[in-house]
Amino acid sequence: MYANSIAAFFDLVTRGLAAPRAVARIVIDRAPDLRERFLMVGLAAALQGALWALAGLLAPQVAVGLAGMLALAAVQFVNYVITATAAYHIGARLGGKGGPADVATAVAWHGVLVAALTPLQAGAIAGGAGGEISGVGAIMLVCYAGLNVWLLASCIAEAHRFASTGRVAFFTVGLFMALGLLLSLFLGGMSTP
Repeated sequence: MYANSIAAFFDLVTRGLAAPRAVARIVIDRAPDLRERFLMVGLAAALQGALWALAGLLAPQVAVGLAGMLALAAVQFVNYVITATAAYHIGARLGGKGGPADVATAVAWHGVLVAALTPLQAGAIAGGAGGEISGVGAIMLVCYAGLNVWLLASCIAEAHRFASTGRVAFFTVGLFMALGLLLSLFLGGMSTP
């Protein structure tokens, strides 16, 4: 689907990190089918797993075993389905023009881009292996979270043809905060005797 070489794929990922909307449009316009979208999610999970394995060799405190990698892959697929569904329906209600396949492609591509950010995530966790995240680890964590949201907003904005990525990012952060609050209230209510 992408290109005939690994170098071309890594070039696409690198350009996608630098100009996420432009590259998301390239990927969306290729109109991958459902199987190809799931292959993108699987590729993202494999890339993330490989980078976690490398991080575990460099910093044993962040090592993730095989069971952990399988769990990460399962979470990646579940997250993909939930995010693509929510991004399509919420975006459509807010005037987005992207079809379900376009939004699902954009979210799958976001997974590939975020997998490339795994070193930031691993670095933040390695910095906090003693129980507290160091200043550098906190900065890495904030960078990872910010880039993750910005890439997701960029991909969704491009799929729905929204003019402003910033507005999509603002709405995404607000939605994450609301869901986090609801989840914490729900889980807090479950643990109360």
